[in-house]
Amino acid sequence: MLEAELQNPFSRLLTARLMPDGQTGEIVGYLCLWIVFEELRLMNLAVEAGHRRRGIATALVLHALSLARDRGAERAVLEVRASNNAAQRLYEGLGFRQVALRARYYSNPIEDAVLMQRESVAF
Repeated sequence: MLEAELQNPFSRLLTARLMPDGQTGEIVGYLCLWIVFEELRLMNLAVEAGHRRRGIATALVLHALSLARDRGAERAVLEVRASNNAAQRLYEGLGFRQVALRARYYSNPIEDAVLMQRESVAF
């Protein structure tokens, strides 16, 4: 899925890296996003398990919002698995609100998606 996303001409990738002693560092998180016209679409956010709950995901989303604002986007949207309560809390804390439910959106396993939106990319 990540490979296909990176081949999409709309897709951009942000990475979070550990930077020990000024080195390039290993990637510990990433965010794939699209900015199309007035909309930022968060496509895929992941942080390595051992580095979660350190603000990495929040930093990636805030950076994406900043990029979107600079490129003229007005709002942000995303889908998240209905069972992913931690991600939903993260997004709610960043100003996203549930706007719809998409039945059987995900496969493997089949699961509903919660569509979330933030009305403004400004913060």
